[in-house]
Amino acid sequence: MRGPFTTLIFTLILSTNLSAGLVEKVSPLLGRSAALVSWTDETGSIHRLSDFAGHPIILLPVYTRCRTACVTNAGRLITALEGAAADPTQFRVLLFSFDPTDGPAVLARYRANEKIPLGWSVGTASEKDSAALLESIGYQYGRAGNEFIHPNMLVFLDGKLRIAKVIYGNNYSGREIDAALKVAAGESDWIGRHSDLLYALLVFGASICCVAFFYYLLQLVLLRKANCPPAGDHARL
Repeated sequence: MRGPFTTLIFTLILSTNLSAGLVEKVSPLLGRSAALVSWTDETGSIHRLSDFAGHPIILLPVYTRCRTACVTNAGRLITALEGAAADPTQFRVLLFSFDPTDGPAVLARYRANEKIPLGWSVGTASEKDSAALLESIGYQYGRAGNEFIHPNMLVFLDGKLRIAKVIYGNNYSGREIDAALKVAAGESDWIGRHSDLLYALLVFGASICCVAFFYYLLQLVLLRKANCPPAGDHARL
């Protein structure tokens, strides 16, 4: 009995350690400051990200030649904010192109074609500044020929330009936007701040349940073998 039990305990410890390794970098760098880069809008005017300080910021990385995910991401954000309760004067939205070839004329056409609201900002920066900004918010992308491979990621910065919340994918609603903006405005996000711990506890609990289940099956098999008479006894009967 000590052998199987010891094996099961070792399996539990191993699965817990593996789970801990998976949890290590699950959440983005919440609280980290975004790089204070300069960027250019569709009129050719130069701005700094620090111009938005004091307001929550919704930052959506895109590039204008992308006709698939980036179009969907921008459209989803427009739809979600139309259904949100947040006051649009109390936050800022920046669609930031990480393609340095997206000059003012290209950005102007992009705004018109995608019907980007006039209250939103559309801009780009030099390759160096783009890389600095996106690295600071944990946004990883790379070239694939003339296109880019990139995640679908919506970043919320607080009034001090620190990462407050991140939404991955494009399947979100106005309610989720409202919740993220509240966090960026300073409201508590206990679940978000402790997501790694909650995930680790969930995985640990699942590991215990799996080990307990297999241990129960092992005991059941051993019990049935113990209660089953040898084949020779059946013959003598």
